[in-house]
Amino acid sequence: MSKLLFIFERDMPTVSITRDVFSNLHHYENIISSFQYLTDVKPADIDTHDVIVFMRPEDTYSWNVAKAARKAGHSVVTFCDDDLLNLPPSSPTLPWRKRGLIKTLSHSDVIWSSSRYIAEKYRNMTAGKRVVIGDTILRPEELNDIPIADNDRVKIVYAAASSHAELYEKYIAPIMTQLVEEFDLSLTFVSVHPSSGGVECEYIPGMPLREYREFMKKSRFDIGLAPLHNDDFSKCKYFNKFIEYTTQGIVGVYSDTEPYTYVVKDGVNGFLASDNPESWYLAIKKAIQDKEKRKDCVENAIDYLRRQHSEDACIERIRQGLPEILETEGGYKKCGRFGAQKLLYYLSRPLDWLYLTGFYLKHTGIKAVIKRTKTHFVEAKAYNRRAEK
Repeated sequence: MSKLLFIFERDMPTVSITRDVFSNLHHYENIISSFQYLTDVKPADIDTHDVIVFMRPEDTYSWNVAKAARKAGHSVVTFCDDDLLNLPPSSPTLPWRKRGLIKTLSHSDVIWSSSRYIAEKYRNMTAGKRVVIGDTILRPEELNDIPIADNDRVKIVYAAASSHAELYEKYIAPIMTQLVEEFDLSLTFVSVHPSSGGVECEYIPGMPLREYREFMKKSRFDIGLAPLHNDDFSKCKYFNKFIEYTTQGIVGVYSDTEPYTYVVKDGVNGFLASDNPESWYLAIKKAIQDKEKRKDCVENAIDYLRRQHSEDACIERIRQGLPEILETEGGYKKCGRFGAQKLLYYLSRPLDWLYLTGFYLKHTGIKAVIKRTKTHFVEAKAYNRRAEK
């Protein structure tokens, strides 16, 4: 038996999804998981667990806890699903938080990531030089009876964050007029609002995850678009869109770059397009023209998820890099105290707010800052209510 303690600074989708998965393992009753806010962790909590996992530890306190846990003999893991050390210019980089992540990695035995790119990038920063790849676990019921669209009019969807509008405008908008002239199409945008290039389309606002899945299932789209920047930061992303489209019976047209190239084989379980409008035109045209090929691609993608994203397959990949997840040797020392360093963490919080406020005022303006602040507090209250349940 192994007891895992997941430590996080704030609740977020990454934490929620991980909590849901590890709290509902069906085949591994010998894995017991607890989730705890960083500021609530005490030495006694470390003493009663075997594996200590820090989730996205970009703060000035986690590394003190990690140091104490590793010194006491526990297996220490840093979990990252974004390249937090190499953020793009459009994102604020807080130097003291970046240093906190580096220090936490230096006291970790393992880097655990859903991204192979991040895992290899961060491996040598860890004390143990070990890597764990953690893929999304899908339940059998999520992959059963998936309706594959069979519309007379081909329905295309682009579901993405609002910041991804420029990708559509750069690669797809220039060729969409020609595609609409050649084929009977409908075009829907979800959560993103790019310029349509004069093509008739429908804009759907963002919605909670459960509502979004219901909407996608009900809409029965044929083709989903997933352009991505071809840069180091984007390559560290996970192929969530492949899973998202596949579980809704949609064939995807993806950028020909990591992370999609880890899972997508062109013309087999999806379509790949290079970084130019001509390539996107040809890839989308292939997907539109051959209805049977679309169906085959979706079925192959579903089969891939069944084989590679089952609970057994995913836990086995974790076990290869972190055998302690199933069995530990015990024999730990009593964890030393680390609470004194918490003061530094609390002192750094006002610096966070000042730095972020200044950054967003400069780059987005006061209205956007007010909107972002309101959204942050609404989301925080929602997560806290759920955590209390």
